[in-house]
Amino acid sequence: MALRRPETLTGAVARHISDAIVRGEYAPGANLPEVTLAQEFETSRGTVREALRMLAASGLVDIIPRRGAFVSQLSVRAAWEITSLRALLEPYGARLALEAMGKHGGLIREVDQAFGALEVAVDTGDPVAVADADIGFHHALFVQCGHQMLLTQLESLQVLSRRLVLVGEIYAPDGPAVIRQHRPLAAAVRAGKPDALEAAVRSHVIEAGEWLMQQVATRQPATPRRSRPESRRQGSWPSAVTLGIAPPVSASPEP
Repeated sequence: MALRRPETLTGAVARHISDAIVRGEYAPGANLPEVTLAQEFETSRGTVREALRMLAASGLVDIIPRRGAFVSQLSVRAAWEITSLRALLEPYGARLALEAMGKHGGLIREVDQAFGALEVAVDTGDPVAVADADIGFHHALFVQCGHQMLLTQLESLQVLSRRLVLVGEIYAPDGPAVIRQHRPLAAAVRAGKPDALEAAVRSHVIEAGEWLMQQVATRQPATPRRSRPESRRQGSWPSAVTLGIAPPVSASPEP
C-alpha cells in the first residue's frame, strides 16, 4: 500500500497502523513485524520503527526488547491494581483541588471545559479521542490539588489508565454512558462540595474499574470473574482475594 506524503511519513504510517488497531484488524497481543509493515506501506524499516515508537507512547503498542512490537493488552490483575490505586488517591486529589480552587472559580471553569471536550470527543466516535478526553477530564479534577507528591503519583497512574480506558473504548464503546458517568463529577465541582466530589470520584473510579476489568477478562478466558456487585455498592474496592486474582509472578505489576 503506497502512502500519500503531505503529512510526515512516520506520522502517516503511525496513523495507518493506529486505524487498523482501532478497526480490530490487529488483535490485542498481535505481533507487528517491521519487515512486513515496511513492505505493506512501501517504506523503510526505520520509518516503521519510529511509527511504532510513537504508538507505544500513546499506549496502543508495547515494544518488548529483542522480541518486537505488539498490540497493547492488559491483564485483569493490572487493571485491578491501576484502578484500585486510583480509587484511593484520585478522590483525595479532587477534594484538595476543590478546597484550594473552588472559591476562585478556576477549577469550575477547567472542569467544565474538560467536560465539554469529552462531549465533543464522544460525538466523533474516535476511541483514541474519547480516551484522551476522559483522562483529560480526570486530570482537570485533581491538577490543582497543591500536593506535589500526590500529583506525581496520579499523573503516573494516568499513563496506565489511558491504556485501560482505550481498551474499553475500542471493544465496547458507549458514548452516552461515558457522558452519564462523568456528569455527576462535574456537578459536584460546580456545587462546591468537597465531600460530595470525593465520594463521586471514588464511586466512579470503582464502577468504571470493575467494568474495564470485565472487558479485559472477556478477552482472557482463563482470568477470574469480576467482583461481586455488592462490593461496589458498599463504596469499597474489592480485594485481590475477593476477586480471586492470583499473586503476581514478580514484584512488579504487569503493565
